[in-house]
Amino acid sequence: MFCCSSTKKKMENQKQLEVIEQLEPENQQGDRSCRTNQQQEVGLEIEERPKKNSVGYQVQDENVSASICPSFVVGKTPFTLFVISLLEKQQNMKKESQQQEEMKIDFQEDLSVIVSYPQIQAEVKNNENDKSQFEEIADQPEVIQEEDEEEEDREMSEEEAKNAAIYKWAKEIHDYNTDNTEELIFKAVTNFKPLQSKEESRSTLAHKDGGKVCKNKKLIRTLRAIGKELIKQIGKQILSGNLNLTTVSFPIKAMIPKSALEKVLMSSCLFPLYINRAVLETDPIERMKLIICATLGNFYLNCSFLKPLNPILGETISGFYQDGTTAYVEQISHHPPVSYFLTIGPKNSYKFYGYYNYEAKAGVNSLSLKNKGKRFLQFADGELIEYNFAGEEYSGSFWGPMKVECKGKITFIDKKNDISACVELDSVRWKASDYLSGEIKKTGKKVCKIYGSYMGYIEFAEVRYWDVNYIRPYECKVFKPNPFLLSDASFRPDLRQLKRNQVLDAQKQKDDLEMQQRQDAKLRKPKK
Repeated sequence: MFCCSSTKKKMENQKQLEVIEQLEPENQQGDRSCRTNQQQEVGLEIEERPKKNSVGYQVQDENVSASICPSFVVGKTPFTLFVISLLEKQQNMKKESQQQEEMKIDFQEDLSVIVSYPQIQAEVKNNENDKSQFEEIADQPEVIQEEDEEEEDREMSEEEAKNAAIYKWAKEIHDYNTDNTEELIFKAVTNFKPLQSKEESRSTLAHKDGGKVCKNKKLIRTLRAIGKELIKQIGKQILSGNLNLTTVSFPIKAMIPKSALEKVLMSSCLFPLYINRAVLETDPIERMKLIICATLGNFYLNCSFLKPLNPILGETISGFYQDGTTAYVEQISHHPPVSYFLTIGPKNSYKFYGYYNYEAKAGVNSLSLKNKGKRFLQFADGELIEYNFAGEEYSGSFWGPMKVECKGKITFIDKKNDISACVELDSVRWKASDYLSGEIKKTGKKVCKIYGSYMGYIEFAEVRYWDVNYIRPYECKVFKPNPFLLSDASFRPDLRQLKRNQVLDAQKQKDDLEMQQRQDAKLRKPKK
C-alpha cells in the first residue's frame, strides 16, 4: 500500500506529461518518450523501497548489519550499493591490517642477526647454496627420509622441536668470497696491495664495548634455558669456578650438527689470499705482516655462540679450497681433548700444522676457553714461523649482552731471520676490548707498529693490510665422506640424527658413543 500523498503526486505528474505532449513538436517525441521511461523507472524504484519501521529501513543485503544503517535508505539503488561495497572494503582492509600486524610480531620474535653493509646479499646467497651439511643424508633412500620426517612430526613435542631446530634459525652467516676459482684467487694474490681506506672500520657484529655480540634474541633465550638445566646438574662446581667443561657431557639439544673439527678447518679461511701472497714475498718482514692478518682476520667469522659436537677419539675430517689447498684434522686424544691439523698449500708451497688443546672453565655468567696448542707455518724455502693461540671469553650466559672476546697475547717467532712479533689484545686505552696493539722486531729492534681491531682492520705503521669491509674469507669445503674411511665425522650417528631434527634419537646415539669411548679408555690403562 502507498500513502495518499504519493498517489496524488503521481496523478499530478501524469497530467503534466499530457500537457507537455500537446505542446511539444513531433521531432522531440523521441526525447519525450525517453524521459517518460526514466520517470517510470524512478516511480518503480520508489515502489520497490522497503517499508520503514521505528528504527529505520530494513536492510536487504545480508552482509551489512542493520545497526549501521538506521539513518538512510538501504536498498538496491546505486548509492546504497556503493555504500555497501565501501563498508565491505573497509572490513577487508581491517582484516588485512590485523594479519600484517600479526606477521610483523612473528617476524620480530624470529628476528635473527641482520647485517647492514653490502655483504648481506652474498651471505644470503651462500646460505641458500650451502647444501654440504645434507650431502651424506642424501645418499640414503628418499623413502626412508620421508618416513623419518613423518615419525619426527608425530613423536616430537613442541619444546623438543624448538630445541631441535636451533641450528635452522641460528645459522651462521658467512660472507664468503664469490671469486672462488683457482684463476681468480691467484689473480687476487698477484694484484694484492695494502688498502687505502682510513675509516674506522668495524664489523656490524661488533659490540660497542668490544668483541663479537650475539644479536639473535631467540637463540639467546634458548641457550640460557639450556644453561639453567645444566646448572641444576653441576651447579656447585660452576659456582665454585672450578669446573672443567671438557669433562662435562652437554645435552645434544644445545649443539649444532657439526663436529668441532670442522671449526678447525675454518681457521685458515684467509690463507688463499694472505699466505699465497706470503709465498711470493721475499721480504720476511712482509711475510710476517701477512701471517698476522691471516691469523687475526678470521676471528669475527670463526667464533660462534653455538657449540659443535665434541670429537670422538680417532675422528677425522678433511676439506679443500679452490686454489688447491687441502686441510686435514684428526682427534688424537680424548682427555685432554687434542686435535691435530695439517694444511698443505697449492703445489706444496707451504705447510700449516699444529694442534688444539682446549681447557674450558665456567663461572656464574661467563665461560673461559684456554687453548694450550701451538701453530707452525713452514714455507718451501725453509722459513718457519711458530705462534700460539689467544684465549676466548664468553660472557652474558644468563644476563647482559651475550658476546665473545679474544684476550691475551699472540707471539710470532721466526728464528731463521731473527724476527718476532707480539700482538696484545684488549690493550688500547679508551677503546673497545677488540682493539689491539703490538710491534714487529728484527734482531731486537722495533721495525713497525701494529694497530687495529680483530673486528675491523689491521695496520702496520699506519698502512692497512686487512679490512673487514673489503677482504672476504674463502670457504673451506668439506670433502664428501669416503665410504671406506668410517672415522669421517659425517658418519657419526648422533650428527646424522641431529641433522634430521630427531633430538631424542641423537641424544641416545651420543650417549652410546661416549659410553663406548669411556670403556675404550679403561682398556688402554695399564693393569696394576
